[in-house]
Amino acid sequence: MRDYGTAIGNHLADLSGVAPRHLVWIEAKNRSTGATETAGFWNGADDRSFTIGGTARTYTGAGTLLQVGGIKGAVGLDVRMHQLGLSGVPQEVLDIIHLYDTRLAPVEVHKVFFDPVKGVTIGDPQRVLKGWVDEMDVPRPVDGQSGAVTLTVASASRALTRTLTTKKSDEAQRRVSATDDFRKFASISGTVGVFWGSKNARATPPPTAPTPDEPAPGTTTGTGGGK
Repeated sequence: MRDYGTAIGNHLADLSGVAPRHLVWIEAKNRSTGATETAGFWNGADDRSFTIGGTARTYTGAGTLLQVGGIKGAVGLDVRMHQLGLSGVPQEVLDIIHLYDTRLAPVEVHKVFFDPVKGVTIGDPQRVLKGWVDEMDVPRPVDGQSGAVTLTVASASRALTRTLTTKKSDEAQRRVSATDDFRKFASISGTVGVFWGSKNARATPPPTAPTPDEPAPGTTTGTGGGK
């Protein structure tokens, strides 16, 4: 069972009522500028700011238009897929969505608990899902109707399926430091023969010329007119 902390645990044990809400946060890249931009939605009525990890985030109130499918946690390294949906989206918003590259965009889902009587939050928002966008389905609605957006989110275990070159490429290293060329030749690593402490069999070294003090190979030396 997930540990939500003392405040939330006491509230759930009280059995006086539960009013949980989900917060969805996504970071996508603008196709025009290349800059990473963020957007947050939650299934509350009004726009509201929540503090996540010490940073205030503003979430747009989507109410019942935001649907969060069942989020399952399990022991193991299996990549789990989850469905997030946002219905009733105007065509103007759908057009804006097409301006963003959401492939592998980071996604976080938090759950926040409210007191059903006082309407105040109980404890801190708890993260229940962290992953990346695997697919985004944005169908074009018919004239006069609103559309819907469906996100398929892969769990954080997806990171373990990345290849070594993806994690250790020169491009990834330069995103950390533009002048760091430590992995400049990472893409050809293992394909170029390097000989350490052994003779390179691909080429024969030239013969060594004898020094003036040495006889040439195959000759003998003598004194006093030897034959």
